[in-house]
This record gives sequence, structure tokens and C-alpha cells, in this order.
Amino acid sequence: MKPLFHVARTPVHLQPLFFLTALATGWDFAAEPGRLAMWLPVVFVSVLLHELAHAWALRRFGSPASITLHELGGTTRGSDRLTHRQSAWVSLAGPAASLLVGGLAWWASDLASPGGQPGLGGALLQQLLWANLGWGLFNLLPVRPLDGGDFVASLVRHRAGYRHERGLQVLGVLTAVALVMGAIVTRTVWMGVLALMLGFSNGRRLLQRQREARLKPITPPRRPLAREGSTEGAIPLDALLGRKPAAAKTPEPGPEHARASPRTVASDEDVPHDAGSVGQLLLDSGLADLAVRPLQESFTREPSPRAAHALALALLEAGRTAELESLLSGPQAPLVSDETLAAVDARAHVLGHATLTDRVTALRRGRAPKSDERG
Repeated sequence: MKPLFHVARTPVHLQPLFFLTALATGWDFAAEPGRLAMWLPVVFVSVLLHELAHAWALRRFGSPASITLHELGGTTRGSDRLTHRQSAWVSLAGPAASLLVGGLAWWASDLASPGGQPGLGGALLQQLLWANLGWGLFNLLPVRPLDGGDFVASLVRHRAGYRHERGLQVLGVLTAVALVMGAIVTRTVWMGVLALMLGFSNGRRLLQRQREARLKPITPPRRPLAREGSTEGAIPLDALLGRKPAAAKTPEPGPEHARASPRTVASDEDVPHDAGSVGQLLLDSGLADLAVRPLQESFTREPSPRAAHALALALLEAGRTAELESLLSGPQAPLVSDETLAAVDARAHVLGHATLTDRVTALRRGRAPKSDERG
């Protein structure tokens, strides 16, 4: 979809549902059509300034930016190569701009009508105050995809990697439930509607993560070590470093080799898949960047749906979406299960990767006729 217009070289897309939400937030002005008509452009400008602050922060970190205004307010998309600390600053830029504009509107409204009834200009300043102050504070709530939720997620990932994603989604669901209760008590319709949408989004991701957890590859059990001189079950140093093992010389047959028991001779089939095990261990520890290489080696050696699932998760967590798109477009794409595609689609939608979402959609459509024929 082509952008509707550009602001400071930033493309801006606009969805019609944006104005429906803006109308709902200004329903208190329904008795005064003039103020309601003024409220819509005030919300439009306020949300746009909020998103432009995100875009400015992204450009400061060398990332492109694009803005979409939709039913939840707005989204600013940039590069996935930012560090977690940079992402945290980007998340705070929008609420900071809204609070700044709200503070200026408050100061100007006091100057325009000190202690008296505000005129048209004073009413405009009051609407700017409430739109920016309210939107800025609302966005600081710790529920994704609001800026407060993204900020908390970036801080947690900066300190502990991706090990607490489920906790972040639980926090989002609880915050949304609290918002719904607050909307019921205060009889604020727009807040209740937004809270329900946020709760549904976080709840769906939480259920999806639980399904992903059941698909994680199972680490092969360690074999018991022999009493003397056995290296079964050990992870070679080359596998830990992601290097190919050096070719070993074949020992000449001798009396000791002839007397060896079949149980103590390790064949290639007995050796556990060390690269996959190491990759899964690194992924579970929040080290997705280090996990990609051994998981790629494991998937290349023994392609399977479980290996594809682990590799896809690692590429997502590491932000290597170009390689993930190559996986979904290559000859091994049929090995990527529907559950893995659902996980990729959910994460790509959150991160705003339209190309990745389109690739997943194309794969699903290509599989639909086959599933219909089976049954």
C-alpha cells in the first residue's frame, strides 16, 4: 500500500479505522458537534507528532522509518538491527513528545484564559492538552504493543535475553484486565475497547508461545560414560566453536582393536547431534545470535520439521529476517510446519515485517489445496 503522504521524508500510511477510534475517544463531545469536529484533527495531529518522534529517534540510530496510523493509534516501523538499548530509547521518544506537547498546551491555555471561560482557541488548547497528555500516559502502560510494554521488553531483553517473553505477555494480559476494570468503573468506553483489543492480542501471543514450547526440539539424552577411556556423550570442542571436525586418521587394526567390545566402539549413528544440542542450549539461554550457526549446521545435516522450527526461532530472535525469508523461499520450505509458520507470522506482524508476513501467507496458500485433497 502506497503512503498517503510524507513528513520529513517519512512515509505515512492511514487506515480508515483510525478515525473510528478517534471518534470513540471524543464521544463526550457528541452533544457539541463543533467540538467533536475539532477533536478529530486534534487527535490526528497529536498521534502523528507522537509517531514522528519515534521516527526521529530511529533515524538518529541510522534506521529508516515509516508510520502507519490505525485503530490502536499508530505504529512506527524501522530496522530490526537496533540494539535493545536503542529500542528502549525509541520507545520512550513518542510518549516524551506527547507529554511535551501536552505541557506546552497546558501552559498556553493558562495564558489564553486565566481563570475564565475558554473561547474557541482555549477549547482547542484544552483538547490538545488532553489528547497529548492522555495519549502519552496511556502509552506508558506496560502492555505491548504500547510504548511502555516495548520499553519494558527492551530492558528485560537487554539484561536477560529472551528468556522472559512469557512473563512479559502475562504482564500485558494482567494490565489489560486492569484497564478493562478501570474502564467499567469510570464508564470510559474508548479505554475499555482498547483494553479488550490489547488483552486479546497479548492473550493470543501467550497461547501461541505455549504451542511453540511444545514444539521445541528435545535434547538427546546423554549416554552413560564407560568406565575407562570413553568419550561417548561428550560434545566436541569443534562443535562448540562451530567448526568442522578435522578428518581423523583410521587406526591400523591391531590386537587391541580386535579385542574391543562392540559396546565400546562408537559408530556415527551412536554420536548425538551435537550441533543441534549446542544450538538449542544457546537459544534457550537467550543467545540467539550464537545459536544460529550450529542450528544451521544441524538443519543442513539432517533436515526435519523440528530442526526447521528451532532454526526459524533462532533467526527471528537474532533479527536475521533475510535468512529466514531465504529458508521460507528455498527448497527446504516444505519442512517448515504450520505451527512454525504461525509463530513466524505472529512475530513478524508485531515487528512490522511485511515481506516476511507475505511469504508466510504465500506458503499457507500453497499448502491449502493439498490439505483439501487429503480430506
